[in-house]
Amino acid sequence: MTKKLLFGLATLALSANIAMATVAPVKLAQQAGSNRVNMQKTVASDDTQLLLEDFEEINTTTMMPEGWTTVDAATSISCDKPAEQTGGALQAFSGDYTLVSMYSDESARDAWAISSAIELEAGVTYHFGTWAFCMGYGNIIDEWEMTIGNAATVEAQTTTIIDRKGSNAQKDTEWNLYSGTFTPATTGTYYFAIHHCTGEVGGNICMWDYIQVDSDHIRIMPEGYMMSKGGLWSIDQFMSDGQYKMVPRVYTYEGETFEYGYNATNCESVEWDFGFYGVTNDNTAANPIVTFELEEDDNEVFNEDMLILINSDGETGILREYYINRIHNTDGYGDCVGNFKPEDNLYTFSSSSNASYDALCGLSETYHRVAERFDRPADAKTLIAGSYVIFGNYKISPVHSSKNITARIVKADENNMPGEVVFSKELKIKDVFGTTEIASGSLNLGAIVLEDEIEVTGTFFFEIEFPEITPSSNNRLFIAHSYARENGDCTTYFHNDIDLANKPAGWYSARDFYGMDICCGIYPNVYFNDNTAVESPSVATWNVFTNGSELNIVNARENADIVITDIAGRVVFTAQARAIKTTIETNLNEGIYIVTIDGVSTKVAIR
Repeated sequence: MTKKLLFGLATLALSANIAMATVAPVKLAQQAGSNRVNMQKTVASDDTQLLLEDFEEINTTTMMPEGWTTVDAATSISCDKPAEQTGGALQAFSGDYTLVSMYSDESARDAWAISSAIELEAGVTYHFGTWAFCMGYGNIIDEWEMTIGNAATVEAQTTTIIDRKGSNAQKDTEWNLYSGTFTPATTGTYYFAIHHCTGEVGGNICMWDYIQVDSDHIRIMPEGYMMSKGGLWSIDQFMSDGQYKMVPRVYTYEGETFEYGYNATNCESVEWDFGFYGVTNDNTAANPIVTFELEEDDNEVFNEDMLILINSDGETGILREYYINRIHNTDGYGDCVGNFKPEDNLYTFSSSSNASYDALCGLSETYHRVAERFDRPADAKTLIAGSYVIFGNYKISPVHSSKNITARIVKADENNMPGEVVFSKELKIKDVFGTTEIASGSLNLGAIVLEDEIEVTGTFFFEIEFPEITPSSNNRLFIAHSYARENGDCTTYFHNDIDLANKPAGWYSARDFYGMDICCGIYPNVYFNDNTAVESPSVATWNVFTNGSELNIVNARENADIVITDIAGRVVFTAQARAIKTTIETNLNEGIYIVTIDGVSTKVAIR
């Protein structure tokens, strides 16, 4: 059984000046967002390659490849899955595992990972290469080197191949390739080593992956990621092998087309595979058009997309795993959905003492209204019960916390811009976003609850209008958003109330306003109704809204069992419904919970 989690908010990768919510005890506070997902590399066949170590085959006792040894007083250098250490925010360069050396708050680092034996010939120049991620922490730059010697000991490591110590050290905020050469004077058995030698206390974890030894050249594999337009997206969390995994879920109507694309370097050609359900006319096109053909009885399926980037050195395969839910005439789905795609990086603003607090999505001097577009067929009905808002870097002064924001549901006009207002509701800032300061680089959820479900037909916008508050260090609110999408997929719109340079008062897309395609973190809680004149019931005909830790459930079946679980699936509260309205004081801590009645579930945020 899967469990919904709105994009795993504790582990979202952000990117700006400060870019990742910290996952203790791993520091990684400066990590840039990464959309490297399930990437696997295959080197083209070549007799010149002596070694390729991607750390995927390791001894489960030593947690190192067979024949490798470690020397580390702190015993904290080994192979591990960085995605698990960082809550999914950082992926290995290839596969799942990397060589990882942890930071230390007690002493300078002096950790060695010494390779298994390799046979080298005298007079032959060998090329050594490794991908490294050593981003440092604060003002500390991590140091490391690759060495080689004729024994698997530290004392034998007398020759330096790659020097990233002292003045040669640099911060790697993404995976970077480093290389060097070695020409042995004698034929024989050699051992190379990675030496983590940061001289200051309290650096950061360092990682190495995809080490090559080659008598001709270092293979530079294609790099990149896939992109897509279409559908509305959610996320599922489930338990597998003792770990929580997150898998995207897309909602698509019958016949909807998806346009795929990719961004890549060192790539000469591509091949696509859209799994069992995806159909396209051209599997080698740069921008294939795809439709998903499900069987008549298929309301939900699991699918995989594969993009293979190809050059003369080899292939890089990029896998997207996700669920497809078809929205058709006889079934509907209730969920929180948004426009963030699996490949999107999420951004918030990283303020500092000299930063501007004028946010791209949030409090702003330029505009006070932001709207997110949700594409639906012209005859499709959607029932909207409220919305979550992903936000971070928040602080509001008491004088402003009781000011009102306005939430609106708006139809799209003939130009696909915000048009007729279907619904409007005023809420206090503190009731949606709270009064607790949210630090830079962190994320939280705001909840906008509508006591009644609002029906809208076709494409709609969910709009938030902020009061006129001058952004400052004491008054700031930043809604998370994607940044600089490269596939022309823009779903965020802004409204300027007065004429600006070359922009009369009115609505503009983020592309028109800022020259970039983005989506922002507005996630309406919707029920997809059918496309016909036949009315489908709303989500179990009941609705739920919160007031602090109090739950109010309206129109549930009398005596129906109410089960509340946390995001880990643990039952934390049970009760029975009363007629018309049930009010429950749960005394639960702040967080996201799932309320289930008569087999139907929905998320709630308790603040």
